[in-house]
Amino acid sequence: MPKTNVTFLLDRSGSMENIKDDTIGAFNAYLDGLTAPDMTFSLVQFDSMGLDKVCVRVEPAKAPRLDNSNFQPRGGTPLIDASYKTIKAVEASLNGDTETQVVICIQTDGHENESREYGWDDLSALIKEKTALGWQFNFMGASIDAYDQGRKMGLSAAQTMSYNAQDAAATRAAFSNRGVSTNLYASGATMDIHIGSAEKRAAGDVYDPDLKGPAPYSKPAPVATPRPPYVKPTITQVPKPRTRTPAVDDFKL
Repeated sequence: MPKTNVTFLLDRSGSMENIKDDTIGAFNAYLDGLTAPDMTFSLVQFDSMGLDKVCVRVEPAKAPRLDNSNFQPRGGTPLIDASYKTIKAVEASLNGDTETQVVICIQTDGHENESREYGWDDLSALIKEKTALGWQFNFMGASIDAYDQGRKMGLSAAQTMSYNAQDAAATRAAFSNRGVSTNLYASGATMDIHIGSAEKRAAGDVYDPDLKGPAPYSKPAPVATPRPPYVKPTITQVPKPRTRTPAVDDFKL
């Protein structure tokens, strides 16, 4: 059997605080499902304040489990930049190896709002290029219409899933089943890691266009705050232009 390189890109933006505990338990269940031989695992967390490599190409059994010390939500969601740079980092780590199977799972609970270097077209072209080479991709959206962003990323509905992040059991099912699916692929039992209807139902997916269910869940609407009265700026109040640094630094795996 060929080796399998699994990389998980996990959203660590501030809104993940609301589902932090369930995410920790569910992610650890995902890891528990990775038991196939000749498999390595990398975990990357991202937000607008930075990107952290929790572990790089370790045996899944030796990968650190998430807890309150190594998963601390903050910042915004540079989804495009983080995804693009993670894929390029995986590519570089292979060093020309075309035999190793590659699996990349991307998770978020929000919409792109902080990327500065790449756009949807850049990311879509890169994912399509790697998919043509046999790379396997999954995109998991927590209580959002993941299919809208998935299409922009160049992913099919079979590679995409929305899960009900307000339901602990649904959240755990989403992650756990993705781990099992990845393990079956690494073991040679399946040809891909596509997501079936039964798995999506277990995750509470109400956004899949092929599934029918109750009205989509949604995040609570933010509480509106009064807008302060407008004050015409003076010359001294106008900020000087500044150069925006990358939301996510280049990195290696």
